[in-house]
Amino acid sequence: MAHRADARFSYCLYVPDEIRQVCVYVHGTYRDAAVYRDQLSDFAIRHRVLVLCPLFPAGLIDPDDVDNYKQLLYRGIRFGLILLDMLEEIRARYDLANDRFMLGGFSGGAQFAHRFAYLHPGHVRALSLAAPGRVTLLDESLDWWSGIRNVEQLFGQIIDAGALRDMPIQLLIGANDDANITINRGDADWTPDENRAGSNRRQRLEALYLQYRQIGCDVSITVVPDCGHDWLPLRDATVRFFETSMQALD
Repeated sequence: MAHRADARFSYCLYVPDEIRQVCVYVHGTYRDAAVYRDQLSDFAIRHRVLVLCPLFPAGLIDPDDVDNYKQLLYRGIRFGLILLDMLEEIRARYDLANDRFMLGGFSGGAQFAHRFAYLHPGHVRALSLAAPGRVTLLDESLDWWSGIRNVEQLFGQIIDAGALRDMPIQLLIGANDDANITINRGDADWTPDENRAGSNRRQRLEALYLQYRQIGCDVSITVVPDCGHDWLPLRDATVRFFETSMQALD
């Protein structure tokens, strides 16, 4: 479906006959939004969950750009606000309450998801992050996106790190997802502190885990054996996490 407020963006849905909760799952660089929708459809049926998978297209302004949505801000486009607008559109269409929603993402989608949770924690009921390549530390000595020092200047708000304690957080990665992804000067979105959290996805996810533990978050980390940078082997653990977060509401 085209997003009515801005048709450059679109989304796909799975809508059960009765809707109890909403789950948003965000694609990685390959923009395979419909794959996540299809893979979560059985979960949606069992638990009466509307699944929303937004599509943030590559090449919006720069034809070679594939990373635009991951840091939430690109050439004046606020991707977190676009997602919230999509949710308002869907809630109006299906007469849904303005409740918090479950949020997850794989790879670039996990980059988006944890940054969205920093800026909009009041909207997120549970957060699942699968194998993000670049992470934002809750470090006020580093500029966005490596840290959060200049968030107020960029987004007009501050980050309440303590609000993350109000949501369970799942961190997921494959045991073999350990390729070196050190970023160098001149690479897209390079920052001087790019590699502060580590040189591969696993190290960076573990850095997030330690930070979240330090501020008292309800966070878990799962390493899935015999798995590289691939979401399908992580799917079952993702679904179990969302199911557990829903049970906590009963």
